[in-house]
Amino acid sequence: MLLALAVFVGNQVCAACHADIATKYRQTPMAQTSGHVTEVTPGTFQHAPSGTQYQVESSGTVRLSRGASVGERLLQFFIGSGAEGRSYLWQRDGFLFESPLTWYARTKTWAASPGYEADRQSRWNRAVEPSCLFCHASETQWREGTQNQYRDPPFAENGVACERCHGPGSLHVEGKAKMVNPAKLEPNQRDSICAQCHLSGEARILRAEKRLDDFRPGDVLSTFAAYFVRDEPAPLNVNSHVEKLALSECKRASGDKLWCGSCHDPHEVPAPSERAAYFRARCLSCHQTSQCNRGFDCTSCHMPKSTAADAHGVFTDHSIPRVPRKLSTVPSWRLRGFFTAETQNRELGLAYAEVAPRTGDRRQRTEAIRLLTAALPDPDAQTQLAFLLEATDPKRAITLYEASLRQKPDQIVALVNLGRLLGSAGDLDRAITLWRDALRRNPCLDQAGSNLQIALRAKGDTAGAQAVRQSQQSCVF
Repeated sequence: MLLALAVFVGNQVCAACHADIATKYRQTPMAQTSGHVTEVTPGTFQHAPSGTQYQVESSGTVRLSRGASVGERLLQFFIGSGAEGRSYLWQRDGFLFESPLTWYARTKTWAASPGYEADRQSRWNRAVEPSCLFCHASETQWREGTQNQYRDPPFAENGVACERCHGPGSLHVEGKAKMVNPAKLEPNQRDSICAQCHLSGEARILRAEKRLDDFRPGDVLSTFAAYFVRDEPAPLNVNSHVEKLALSECKRASGDKLWCGSCHDPHEVPAPSERAAYFRARCLSCHQTSQCNRGFDCTSCHMPKSTAADAHGVFTDHSIPRVPRKLSTVPSWRLRGFFTAETQNRELGLAYAEVAPRTGDRRQRTEAIRLLTAALPDPDAQTQLAFLLEATDPKRAITLYEASLRQKPDQIVALVNLGRLLGSAGDLDRAITLWRDALRRNPCLDQAGSNLQIALRAKGDTAGAQAVRQSQQSCVF
């Protein structure tokens, strides 16, 4: 008889037997990385580029004004532990979107969320996809086939729950199995548990037919996704701890012996007054006091804090430099697999396709086209290749998008972009069908909404265009 698969039971069940650990863990940043908004710090914020005035009330209600226009939104969920800041989400018919304002802990002020700073409008339409919630919440309840719609509530457990690191607990509760102890796993399994949230790289590419939220403690992360980094040390990013640690002399000398748990107790964070001594003791488990006479606090010199390239705030450099590192002034355009030498055309091609628009490097674009062409007929490769070829070969791009959608009909990028290409070619009926389909999967898609309005007016459907316009009004203020 086959043993039933274990399922999640939730933090409260764990706490019934592990009360002391649960109480300590609830105070850690990992446990507080998401939740329902009950109260926020009230304040005001003037966003100059858009001319929008935000007044945030303690209840989470945001009053918006710009000239004679006024509006209101409700902040319903937060992401971020609050150590550096917190961003907020709002909900429309179960669809989750990120708000354009964030509370920053160091300055104790409200300001634009990362990526919203230069916006000329107050945008409330940035989709919160499952990959966005993966590291901030547990047991997310995404509605498959949509981009960003969730059941109520969108996540069953706030923050990083116990079972994210120890595995589903139902069989353990029944006395039929042990929980996963990360420290007792093989190194690649052990390190995968931390890397699922603390490894960003330049690109994370899901393996074909794999979903990241299917990862369970004890699995090997590279089975689910390929991670790519630059050849030379990259700037510090928010979640670059694992890749930075791999660059350190400490890790290179210690090998598998050194891992995140060598220095961090995941269940408890030392008090600010105790941190220097706490981490010094861990340094001295390998090093001698005779190696350094500069002071008591090892981390202030060898793990400096600096501003992350992909967010506001300062974060710890886990590359443990003896002296501050100088980044290359002429960065290499090439990517390499973090875990293994990635030679698959699909994964490496998708990585270059993701990075190239960000860097503007033509060599990365050329490499992406070469590798993705060799990876066909994979639907993800078809979609990314079509995107890269839109300007130079729109007919081929149309063919690729159509082939991709036959295999994976829920691809938002393919639906929106194929509609635009067909609309430009005069096929408004098919374009309208594609844009309506896309808006069913995310009602705040700006390009799909605006193009659909234009197409409907061109077809003489003024009422239909007006209905789309009204639907989109809550997405942008």
